Amino acid sequence: MEGLLLLIALVLAVWLLNLNGRIKLLEERISILIDRMNAGSVAPVAAQRDVAEEADSPTAPPPAMAYASRRPATVKGEVSDEKPRATIEAPPPHPEPETEAPPKRSWSFEELVGGKLPIWVGGISLVFAGFFLVRYTIDAGLLGPGTRSVLAALFALLLIAGSQWGGRLPKIGESFTADPRIAQSLAGAGIAILYGTLYMVAEVYGLIGMPIAFALLIATTILAFALALRHGPPTALMGLIGGFAAPWVAGLGPDNVPVLLLYLGVFLAGLFGLALWRRWLWLLLLASGGGALWTIGLIVAAESALPLVGLFVLAAGGAAILVGDRFVGSDPRLEAMARYAPMALALVQLAMLLPRLQFSWIGWGFYGVLSAMAIALAWRDERHMPSLFGALLLCLMPLAAGWDSQASRTMMIVASLGTGLLFAIPAHLRARSDQPSRAYWAILALMAQAVPFAAAFTVAKPDYPDSVWAAVSALLIAPAAFIAWQWRQASSRIDQIVQIAGAALAAAMGWLALTHLLPNDYIASATFAIAAALAAWAIRTNGSAMQKLAAIPLGFGILALVAGSWRFLDALGGALGGEILTVSGLPDITEAAKLTLLPSLLVLAIAALPQFALGRWTRWATWFAGGTGLLAFIWLIAKQVAHIDSPSQFITLGLAERVVMTQLLFLAGWLAMRRATEGASIWAKAGLAAIALALFRLCWFDLGVFNPLYEAQALGPAPIANLGTIHIGLSAFWLWQLARSPIIAKAHPQLPKLAEIGSLLAMALTALVTVRQLVQGNLISGATIDVGENYLYSAALLALSIAWLAIGIKTGLAVLRLAGLALLTVVTLKVFLIDAAALEGVLRILSFMGLGIALIGIGWAYGRVMRAGKATTD
Repeated sequence: MEGLLLLIALVLAVWLLNLNGRIKLLEERISILIDRMNAGSVAPVAAQRDVAEEADSPTAPPPAMAYASRRPATVKGEVSDEKPRATIEAPPPHPEPETEAPPKRSWSFEELVGGKLPIWVGGISLVFAGFFLVRYTIDAGLLGPGTRSVLAALFALLLIAGSQWGGRLPKIGESFTADPRIAQSLAGAGIAILYGTLYMVAEVYGLIGMPIAFALLIATTILAFALALRHGPPTALMGLIGGFAAPWVAGLGPDNVPVLLLYLGVFLAGLFGLALWRRWLWLLLLASGGGALWTIGLIVAAESALPLVGLFVLAAGGAAILVGDRFVGSDPRLEAMARYAPMALALVQLAMLLPRLQFSWIGWGFYGVLSAMAIALAWRDERHMPSLFGALLLCLMPLAAGWDSQASRTMMIVASLGTGLLFAIPAHLRARSDQPSRAYWAILALMAQAVPFAAAFTVAKPDYPDSVWAAVSALLIAPAAFIAWQWRQASSRIDQIVQIAGAALAAAMGWLALTHLLPNDYIASATFAIAAALAAWAIRTNGSAMQKLAAIPLGFGILALVAGSWRFLDALGGALGGEILTVSGLPDITEAAKLTLLPSLLVLAIAALPQFALGRWTRWATWFAGGTGLLAFIWLIAKQVAHIDSPSQFITLGLAERVVMTQLLFLAGWLAMRRATEGASIWAKAGLAAIALALFRLCWFDLGVFNPLYEAQALGPAPIANLGTIHIGLSAFWLWQLARSPIIAKAHPQLPKLAEIGSLLAMALTALVTVRQLVQGNLISGATIDVGENYLYSAALLALSIAWLAIGIKTGLAVLRLAGLALLTVVTLKVFLIDAAALEGVLRILSFMGLGIALIGIGWAYGRVMRAGKATTD
């Protein structure tokens, strides 16, 4: 049932195509008739219709008068019964009201199903009736082989005779004349039954030899085509269906490959010839598809004669391609399909055949010959370029499968090399011409070297040493670079694409060569080297697009740098979380030099070069990546000085190591900003980065996770090596200096105020840590605060507030005066609320007395300053 529905669908498709052709023919005839009418040789159609209508009415004038009454009103020098006049100019005619166009005729369901389909389905039913009648006689043993064959042949010839001379029969002949589809169905059914009968006689029963069977086959095909020429597409479609179904009915299959292919070849040749003769593009497509179905079935199921299948695919596909190329200017909806579908079908079949042939030289030869044909067609007509690209891309699958199979490695090397050269040589030659399609040939040349290499490299990489892949990659740099150089003066969009593609492929091959020659530790460095090479190429060729292309390997290089520095990242994560770092947990210096230092220097050089059109954010990312890597390596070297490798060593040297590193960063940042001439210079940016890193270390490590107050660390003997006082005091000094730097003010208007506030806070912390060490000694963690230490804190802060007030009054710095007053207020509250509560008797009296005298003196002095400032203002 499914097969019958499929056949009905095919018949409907052919009928619709035939109907479309008839409508076009009718339109052409109507156009010719209108042209003749306008020329005056035929009366206008509307006038003729009006005359006919008036002739039917009882009061209508004679036709001649009716027609004359519709002549134009403007007549020049016309002879009449009246006195001759010169020229009579009629007023402009009024526009006639538009009339609706008659509705187009549409086929109703009743007319289609009741009047047309039964005839065609009946013809198909006759075909199957003949086939299954013969099959039934075989299974039941009712008739002998010879009798069955003769009866089947007579039945077929009777159907064909009825299609030819049925119109002469009495009574029923009128039906043949009225509806030509009856003759078409009978002719198609007769041809289909003849095909089946011939195969039964030759292959099933062996009543005739192969030469006679072959001759009869040719005769039947000629008869089918002759009938199709007379009866049109439906008969041709019947013959096509019967011809392709005959081997199946006769039982031919994978065991009879040579005979089946011989039949299919003759049959397809006839179909192609008929399609070309009658300009039936649909017949060419259906014939190509039917042949492909048979050959694909043989490729899957046949166990022998597979080279014959490949030869048949090559011959049939080539013939279909050549025939399809002749349908130029035909139906545009099917013309592109006729140009590309036969080539695509043949290539897919040969790609499927290659594994069945175990990727032998004969299979690759078939594919190469068909690819060469595609190259020749595209060389002659650029409209065949898509087939050429399809042939190359489709080759990727058999190449990869061949490398992954047990096929000979020598054979696969030859196949890969041959495929690349087959497409690359003509592509390079054509790319140097002045043809409009030269850019597409250049892209094909790039693909010709990329596709075979990608298939081999992806699958067979473990089979060969890295030196082999490096050598092959190095050899492929030159062709791609040549195309990029040839298109260096690119102006159009497609030319720029060719230039970028050539440079990208050359860069990829260069990267593979470097990464396979050098150890894995140099992957990031090799990537940055490729980025630098692309930038140099962009300078040489003045290509702006090439500069943007360099950003791609630059990004991959940064990722490789981050991946190679994972041990730094691991150590940094542990330190940020409060883990004590030891030298044994850090990267090896030699390894870090290869994985981090060298690529960092390269990426910094790239960031510094103005030739790289990186963009603002990309350049910032480049600076950050390179600078971070360089600082990480310097930090690793600095960690070797103290060489802390145990908790006890951390207690002894941990704070000293951090103090030195942080203060060196402060110094480096201050020197860099002193050297900078403007806020946007590289020195200013480097200085700001160093200062920011130093402040982060001070706040996060020294005041945070590794604070000596709760993490035991030696501050050194006071007052010679009081690391706490030195560290916090120097930090306060740097912050005070930074607050007066023009670079800081230009970076952000609020930064100087924040730096001053940070410096004042650091001074207060310096006073506190100094008191703490004087009381507690070398280690200041873990002990409680007694009364004397608490009071010393108040005294130190009071002295600091007085110093700020004094300096602020003397220098006129309002920030110091305000800070002194604020700190004095805090100390006062502390004395009243905390310190005085712990004292008794004379000590409490003396403390309040001293505090009162100090506050009175400070108030008197500050009052004089305020009055002096007011007088100066007045």
